[in-house]
Amino acid sequence: MVPAPHATWKGDPELRAHIIDKFLLLLFCSGWDPDHGGLLYFQDVDGLCPTQLEWAMKLWWPHSEAMIALLMGYSDSGDPALLHLFYQVAEYTFRQFRDPEHGEWFGYLNRDGTVALTIKGGPFKGCFHVPRCLAMCEEMLDALLSR
Repeated sequence: MVPAPHATWKGDPELRAHIIDKFLLLLFCSGWDPDHGGLLYFQDVDGLCPTQLEWAMKLWWPHSEAMIALLMGYSDSGDPALLHLFYQVAEYTFRQFRDPEHGEWFGYLNRDGTVALTIKGGPFKGCFHVPRCLAMCEEMLDALLSR
């Protein structure tokens, strides 16, 4: 698994580096909350105030997808900075979203990382992102350890 299968298939290292830089690192850096950690739900491309009322919330699925993408990028490039960012997101995610009492992940956090809604499932949070994330990350980590 790699973040740029087409670039890998073509054997184009410049395209792969461009994809990691512009579609992974740039987005991660613009979305990471420097004050409280975690990924903000919305950011305005021009740095203006987002119009979405939930812009500053932290949701389970962007964190799941970021963990997958960062680990894919590390698997492909070997860049330790991507592994560090994977760990940063994973550490935040497992600390903030996990329900230590009843298991599973909460879906919605406030900007400061406190639980905004205690629901763990509903019309938008189903049983897709969390198990997919955990399975894919385990598979990639196993492959990395066996190298």
